[in-house]
Amino acid sequence: MKKTLCLLLATLLSAGSLSLLSCSESRENAEPSSPAADTPAEDVQPSEAEAAETEPDRAHVPDNLPELDFGGATAVIHSRGDDESVNEVAVEELTGEAVSDSVYERNNMVADRLNVKIEVFAGDGWENYNSTVSGLRSSIMSADGAYDIIAGWSARIPSLSLEGLFLDYTKLPYIDLEKPWWNDSVASELLIGNKLYFITGDIARTMLSAMCVYAFNQKVAVDEQVENLYDVVNERRWTIDYVYDLTSKVHADLDGNGKADQTDYWGLVTSSVNDADGYMQGSLVSMVTRDEEGYPVLSVDEERMADLVSRVYRLMWENEGCFAITGDGTNIQDTLAQDKALLATTRLSAVVSNLGDMESDYGILPYPLQDASQPHYGTRVQDAVSLWCVPIDAKNSDLSCAVMEALAAQSWRTTTPVYFDMALKSRYSRDPETSAMMDLIKDSVLINFESLYNESIGNPWFVLRTLMPQKKDNFSSYWAGNKKVINKTLEKAMDKIRALD
Repeated sequence: MKKTLCLLLATLLSAGSLSLLSCSESRENAEPSSPAADTPAEDVQPSEAEAAETEPDRAHVPDNLPELDFGGATAVIHSRGDDESVNEVAVEELTGEAVSDSVYERNNMVADRLNVKIEVFAGDGWENYNSTVSGLRSSIMSADGAYDIIAGWSARIPSLSLEGLFLDYTKLPYIDLEKPWWNDSVASELLIGNKLYFITGDIARTMLSAMCVYAFNQKVAVDEQVENLYDVVNERRWTIDYVYDLTSKVHADLDGNGKADQTDYWGLVTSSVNDADGYMQGSLVSMVTRDEEGYPVLSVDEERMADLVSRVYRLMWENEGCFAITGDGTNIQDTLAQDKALLATTRLSAVVSNLGDMESDYGILPYPLQDASQPHYGTRVQDAVSLWCVPIDAKNSDLSCAVMEALAAQSWRTTTPVYFDMALKSRYSRDPETSAMMDLIKDSVLINFESLYNESIGNPWFVLRTLMPQKKDNFSSYWAGNKKVINKTLEKAMDKIRALD
């Protein structure tokens, strides 16, 4: 089914369709995408072409839910309180804003289909989310059945799974992780001893909005006579060293004050904190293996990790064309929008909010490969992403799962295409190269255990965001001083999961 859908979507892309997003493929076998228009017609086998003609378009791709009627029961979804997270779950009314309206219409379609009422309780935003975690713990342990579904902040919500407060998806109905609306890596990366407590995908717009990406200014690229960067990505030459070589030649002291600041002209503007995290998934870093029971065990390729730290340090701090700040980099995209930077690291949400009124054209690229030996690209979703789970005191877990599957499927059909088009301000429909990059980036999203459980297992994932702001590249000494504590913390966390049996 996925193979046929991918063929269909590629065919539509060559026709310039707005609603194109390629199907996910396994991370192990994924290859960089190239614009579908470049695919020769003779490469398509007749049998596949005939199948494509009979398949429905994206908006009508079926799910495997049976006919269900929950008799008007209410499904209460606990959401985070910050605007972006609340609006990914529910919108109170039509506003004329395309993305919000698509969420409103999605929820109404699901409510009508399943005969349910969908209500949302908004908890705290990320600043005060610890109080939300405490409230959820108290609610679930008292078995008051207040929430049927929880869409929790990925940095903190995993801690409650160690306390046995969520149901195991492997024992629940209706959720079909083979479908393209669920992230491919969830089933393998978040499975702990054959237990799965969290899922995410198109149901969570934050999985899309929090994707770490590179943006580039197409006018500056022409001015600097930069080769086609889409070709560089597709040919897998887009590496950290390539970015260094490219950006080190682009710098000018525009205000003449002799100081490096954001008012100058740069090859790359970036943050050494949040944006540095992106190179971890971008380089397919793995910090755990699995024991014979399927439980994560700390296992780091220290030589390759030291190499990554060295390359990122060189890119940020030994590069005359890079302006790196030690904050979160919220406004660094302004430099790109003002035609004063070739490249900027960012998240897709910042592209929407900060580049929407940009006069020059911009493009979107994945984070670079660590080196040319890397088999494929990887995309970090900053820990703003929502993880979806079912509390053990849910009134009806069948209802919870049916609602989630229906919401995810409808999000993939209609909400994601609208959001992607919004992110690119209609560039998506008329720029097949950019749309292919969006597909590649989304399909490369890596939802990995050690990143999402990071705060519950001693923060092993914060290597780059710890070292880069300090302008240090001493990974070996850093790791030697931390790995024993991390290993012990991980072992204790896994002992808690084992005890749940």
